[in-house]
Amino acid sequence: MGKSSKSIGIEIILILSIIATLYLSYHIENKISLQKEKQIKEEHLYKEKVSLLKEKEKELEKVNATIQEYENIEESIESKKKEYFSHIKELESKILNGESNEKIAYLTFDDGPYYNTYQVLDILDQYNVKATFFTISMNGEYCYDNKSQNCFLLYKEYVKRGHTIANHTYTHGIRTGLYSSVNSFIDAVNRQEEHVKSQTEGYTTNILRFPGGSSTAKGLKNEMINALKEKGYGWVDWTAGNGDGGRLDSLEQAWGNLKNTIDSNVEVILFHDYSWMTTAMLPEVIEYLRNNGYQLYPLFYESDMVHK
Repeated sequence: MGKSSKSIGIEIILILSIIATLYLSYHIENKISLQKEKQIKEEHLYKEKVSLLKEKEKELEKVNATIQEYENIEESIESKKKEYFSHIKELESKILNGESNEKIAYLTFDDGPYYNTYQVLDILDQYNVKATFFTISMNGEYCYDNKSQNCFLLYKEYVKRGHTIANHTYTHGIRTGLYSSVNSFIDAVNRQEEHVKSQTEGYTTNILRFPGGSSTAKGLKNEMINALKEKGYGWVDWTAGNGDGGRLDSLEQAWGNLKNTIDSNVEVILFHDYSWMTTAMLPEVIEYLRNNGYQLYPLFYESDMVHK
C-alpha cells in the first residue's frame, strides 16, 4: 500500500525542517566566521595602531630629549666655564702664594671691536688662545674698509670663539665728560653693558677696565669703584704691555716695551686690537710667552687680578 497523504505531508515537513535547520546553521556559522574574521582584522589593526603609537611615543621622547638638551645648553656651557675658571683660580692662587712656579699671562685687548679685530681673532684661533676684549661702541664706523664687515658683528664672534667680553664703557670719552661725575661714568658703563647684551643676544659681563686706566678717574676713582661694586662689577688695570696705545716708532720699540714690563709670574698684558704693530707681532708674542713658561688664559671675575 502506498503512503497516506498525511504521512507524505509529515515527511515533507521534516525534510523542510532539516533543510531550514541546515540553512540556518550554515548562515549562523558563516556569520560567526565573518565576525571572527572581522574581530581578527580589528585586533590586528588595533595592534598596528598600538605599535605606531609606541613608535610615535619613542620619537616624541627623542624630540623632547633633544629639546631638553638644547634648553640646557647655556646652563651646561656656564657650568663648564665655572669649572674651567675655578681651575685657573686655584693655579693663580698657588702662584701668588708662592706655592707654584707656574706662570699665567692674561692677554687683554682694549678699544675694540675694530676691523683689525678679525685678524687678531684668527691669530688667537691659530694658537688656541683665549683672551679678554674690553669693548666700546664708538668704533662702529671704523669697520668699513671695503673688505671687513660691520664691527658689531664681532660681538657674536667673541662669544662664538670662546673669548671673554669685558666693559670699557660705551664711548671711551675721557675728553668728553666720561669722568666728569660718577653718574656720567656709570651711565657709560650701563650703555655698553646693554649694547653687549643686544649684540650677543644676552651675554653679560662683570669686568671693567677704566678708559686710560683707573688713575685717569682721579679724585672720583674711589666713588666710581664703589658704584661698580654695587653693580657687581670688578675692575682691572694691567701689569705689562707694548705701548701700542701711544706712539710706537717700530716693532723693536714695541718688543722692548713688552719685555721690559714682564717681570712677574702673573701678568695682565695690555694690547689694543686696532694696532697693526700688535697684530703683526702677536704670533711671536704668544710663542715668546709660552717659551718663557706662561700659560695664556682669559680673565674672569674671581681672579685676584680683578679688583672687587
